[in-house]
Amino acid sequence: MKQRLIGVVVCALVIALFVPIETKFLPEWRLQVADVNGVACSNMRVTQSWGHYRLYLDGNYSSDDRVTDMNGYVQFPERTIRASAARRITMPIITRFATLMHGGWSADGAVWASGIKDVAWLSYRPGTAAPDKMRVEKCISNRSE
Repeated sequence: MKQRLIGVVVCALVIALFVPIETKFLPEWRLQVADVNGVACSNMRVTQSWGHYRLYLDGNYSSDDRVTDMNGYVQFPERTIRASAARRITMPIITRFATLMHGGWSADGAVWASGIKDVAWLSYRPGTAAPDKMRVEKCISNRSE
């Protein structure tokens, strides 16, 4: 009876180690795109990219293109990641050593658009509010002219 109980507990632990757990790592992100004169850019393409270097050697990067509304606003949904407890325990050790190869070790997200002014992209930093304004040199419509 005791061996059977131990066997059941061990099996449950092994299963628990490999069941994916979903967690949020990038909040919903809404921002307004405007030109250097403050004019809202409507129908302009904005790209969001995100990845997680702690859980994947290559960051497991993804991206999503959206178009601003008539007031220059664009919104991206929160981003989640699914990983098992085994991955969450082992991969940070492995990826910590690999940081010399790619220079990063965290989860991150960024947005950019054509002609963004002063920076290459806007980044989200955990624990802070995501930037809510993007300034571009000139509004570039996504419409076919």
